[in-house]
Amino acid sequence: MAPDPARHPANGAPPSGDLADRRPGLGSRRVRCVVAGAVFLAGSGLVAALFYSPGDLDGFRWPMAEMALHGHPLLVYSVHVGPWRSDDGPLGLVPLTAVAALANALGWQDSIDLRADLTIALFGIFSLLLAREAVLAIEAVRGPFRHPLAAAAPFLLAPPLWIGVVGYGHVDLPIEMWLTLLSVRLLGRDAPVKAGFCLGLALLTRTTVLLSAVPLALLLVFSRRMRSAAALAGTAALTVAAGLLPFVVADAGDVVRSLVTYRSDVPSLGGSFWQLLQGTSLSGFAQRWDTVAFGGAAVILTAAALWRRPGATFAAPRVYALLAVSTACLPLFAKSVWPYYLVDPYVFAALWWLGRPQTALNWRVACPALLAACAVVLAVHPPAAAGAKVTEGVDCSLAVALAMALILADWLATGERVRPGSGRGRAGRLDRPVPAPLSAGTPSP
Repeated sequence: MAPDPARHPANGAPPSGDLADRRPGLGSRRVRCVVAGAVFLAGSGLVAALFYSPGDLDGFRWPMAEMALHGHPLLVYSVHVGPWRSDDGPLGLVPLTAVAALANALGWQDSIDLRADLTIALFGIFSLLLAREAVLAIEAVRGPFRHPLAAAAPFLLAPPLWIGVVGYGHVDLPIEMWLTLLSVRLLGRDAPVKAGFCLGLALLTRTTVLLSAVPLALLLVFSRRMRSAAALAGTAALTVAAGLLPFVVADAGDVVRSLVTYRSDVPSLGGSFWQLLQGTSLSGFAQRWDTVAFGGAAVILTAAALWRRPGATFAAPRVYALLAVSTACLPLFAKSVWPYYLVDPYVFAALWWLGRPQTALNWRVACPALLAACAVVLAVHPPAAAGAKVTEGVDCSLAVALAMALILADWLATGERVRPGSGRGRAGRLDRPVPAPLSAGTPSP
């Protein structure tokens, strides 16, 4: 993943305008990226054909999309399977409803396999958008890559993402991550209103984005940018309110139960250290209040890290360290842990690992590797399986805690060199960290 030295920030500004378009090999690189994207979409459909098993896509999302398609889009939260409901926002249903319309036109609506293959292949577009945002975040520090596809591989081939999408049918995962990374990039450009809008859209896709919102808001607060913090939080809240209001007006009972109260009623199925406390008073706390545990841990850990080491910017790797720790609180403290809970912390940990101008061959790769390994273990031994063991859930909790500890230790041990000034460039953007120069004896990333 070698950056292009001709366009590295240390060598001056990149070419612009026609000169950039005439750079040798740029056109062929774009063609390669387009071809690789098409191959990825086709491969996504093939992987779905080989490994897809019925899950939440068929239990919740597809019936909800069909209900919307047949004229009842505001009643989708009435869909449930026994005590189980969808506790995610409605935005992911928008592209899924379009896919359902296409499947109906093709006559595939009654074939679980064919409609799943079609859905996963087309939703691969959002995985490509996620990978693009990840590469842009890394390039902000390392400079543009000669081979951007190599930089995108840790995200396009992420085991937690594939397990979540193909194994469990959570096709909205890449949408949520793409919107969250876009929000971070807009905050780096000092555009909190636009960032808040994207963050609100991400929240309308998956409610767990609240754990990503915590460090973004606290970063602004600790840097004394209260107006930006208010703009981010206010815009995100208004976006969520506007998106949910029609559903609340049409079917308030089902919406509140699905998005707010439903979680405390479902049983604890395992995959977590809480299994060790079954039969104690703390098991009742985990049953009803695990959201307080992982939400409170995210706030406390993020605030403590910023109090000890303030001054971070919205650039790799520092901001992604906080995001990785905050989102990892879900698979660490949730009463039931599923493999797709590892998607967010894995992506952020990978950005924390890769977002340095030095070589990528360093110890930090252990953190995304640990999170990916947990997702694989939980996929092989899911919490609801009859043969699931307490030790597997405890081992995964220990691995997640170790990854978080390593990231926090690195945060406390290393600082961030920022260009002189108040933290804003001439154009109003937050300054990027100054990359350390690559010495002649330092291997290129």
